[in-house]
Amino acid sequence: MKKFSMQLSSDAIRLSKTPFFIVHLAIPVLGILVFTVYQSMTIYPPEKFTVNYYQVLTLIYPLLAAWICSIITEQDVEAGGGFLLLSAPSRMKNLLSELIFLILGGLVACLIVTLGYSVVAVIRIPGFSVPLSLTLCMALLIWGCAVFEYLFHTWLGFQFGRNVSFAVAAAEILFSALMLTGLGETIWFYVPSAWGVRLVSLLSRYWTQGDMRTVPAMQLGIVVAAIVTLLMLAVLFVWFHRWEGRKNDE
Repeated sequence: MKKFSMQLSSDAIRLSKTPFFIVHLAIPVLGILVFTVYQSMTIYPPEKFTVNYYQVLTLIYPLLAAWICSIITEQDVEAGGGFLLLSAPSRMKNLLSELIFLILGGLVACLIVTLGYSVVAVIRIPGFSVPLSLTLCMALLIWGCAVFEYLFHTWLGFQFGRNVSFAVAAAEILFSALMLTGLGETIWFYVPSAWGVRLVSLLSRYWTQGDMRTVPAMQLGIVVAAIVTLLMLAVLFVWFHRWEGRKNDE
């Protein structure tokens, strides 16, 4: 345990020399500012606009995950194709430490971007009434759906590099947008990048309208997301145990 604590401290120092921590603060603040300004110029109902705000967050999350994961993976790979990482006494602890920073950093960013927006909306918009409990649920939902993205793009970053990771993220965004249409009504459960946009909409309908018809879909979506995320975690660790460094040059 002491060695792992030292590993976490070492990674914290290493990441402090990269944009990792700044990105987790700057991107949420920028998102709040952009949507606050846009909301001030539209007559769209605040509550519905807020739901759209959450959906946009989940829609672009693959791109954000690709960017954040590339900060870590590229730093590791640039050290002689990952030599320092591969020669570490326990590469599994190294990977676990990096995933902890990714996942907890994502949680903090989600809390900032949702709670921060709610605070700004309450101050600027008369009669704004989205409950704090709903805001927290949305933050946890967005974060929970994004854990898969962190795991997936960590694998892509180590195996193929940032270019492939960003290209896949762009494709994920297109698929997510497609899953918002009628075409994705019955298959969005199996498209990880679409979990967030769909579940945000379902949770909003359940919370604001008491629509019980959304409950089975939410339950199935959450169960599928949890199972697939755990499988991705297991696959990542098994693959990383056998990883011998990146062979391709970007």
